Amino acid sequence: MAAQKRSRSRKKEQLHDAVFKTFFSDVAIVKKYLEHYTPPAIHQGIDFGVLRKSDTAFVSGRFGVSFSDVVYETQLKSGIAARLLFLFEHKSYVPSQPIYLQLLDYLLQIWEDDLKNKRPFSIIIPVVVYHGKQHWEYKSFSEYFKGLPDGWAAFIPNFRYLLTDLHDMTPQDIQAKEATEYLRNLFLALKFSRDTDWIQNNQKKILTFGGGFRHEDHNMMLFQTLTLYVVKLLDMTQAEIKTLSQDLPEPEQSWVNSIPEIFGEKWKKAGLRKGLKQGLKQGLKQGLEQGLEQGRQEAKKEFSREMTIRTIQKFPGWLSAEVADFLGVTEAYVEQLRAELAETEQPK
Repeated sequence: MAAQKRSRSRKKEQLHDAVFKTFFSDVAIVKKYLEHYTPPAIHQGIDFGVLRKSDTAFVSGRFGVSFSDVVYETQLKSGIAARLLFLFEHKSYVPSQPIYLQLLDYLLQIWEDDLKNKRPFSIIIPVVVYHGKQHWEYKSFSEYFKGLPDGWAAFIPNFRYLLTDLHDMTPQDIQAKEATEYLRNLFLALKFSRDTDWIQNNQKKILTFGGGFRHEDHNMMLFQTLTLYVVKLLDMTQAEIKTLSQDLPEPEQSWVNSIPEIFGEKWKKAGLRKGLKQGLKQGLKQGLEQGLEQGRQEAKKEFSREMTIRTIQKFPGWLSAEVADFLGVTEAYVEQLRAELAETEQPK
């Protein structure tokens, strides 16, 4: 029972992780976040023209599981020759150990990477986005060291991080930030991810992106990822999803109806038809059952392949490990499809 509970909890964390990482891999969304959720002294000094997602992966697992870290690079408007990285650490729970330990692990890895590549040390601003059930108590690192004599606190590696605590924000606070692209929708879904009644009653609000919604494939990916997040939170049936889609405006309605994970009947039917054909060739009940099962497996493989290729193409900056974690496939499978895509794109 305890193992099943841990497994369900881990799946929920992966669900939060996937939607967070998808949205925060979009440079436009990150820019809006920085403009509206960080102090003016921070975002007013950034040269947003060179803001980009870092291709370098940093993994921290020594002080608890790290669910979603997205690193961005830019520079200061003053032209200072230093990399400025924003380390986004998404949390859906209050860590049992000081978060400074995990953040310090990240900082050291980034500075080691600077040394390795003969760069000046990066200025690093850690950012924590939290949507857990409890209030996040912000404490300085030195507060964890009790009873220090006078003058000893100077030896504690004190640094700060920026915190967005969705637990303490009201829906009105989130919705009041009208120019935040699709962050409003994401943050509302994350804030109420454990309140299924609220999600149920506010599905249309979460999944209506507004007049500024850009009709592009990339934004369709964002919308469909958020839709799947809501669908899985509520464990919705296809009938419930279809009812929801009918209440949405365009293009959201058509994009819900084209989500392959929900309405991917063309893959399922194609696989079943192939299975039926093979089963009928073999004849009798046993052949038909084997054919049907083979058809189901082929449909599943085709669907997995299609979604992996789509993700690689939509997020070319993602590492193979990130794609694999997002879709639940192996890193080797992602690498294989990357190689196949590279071959087809080579000039003949």
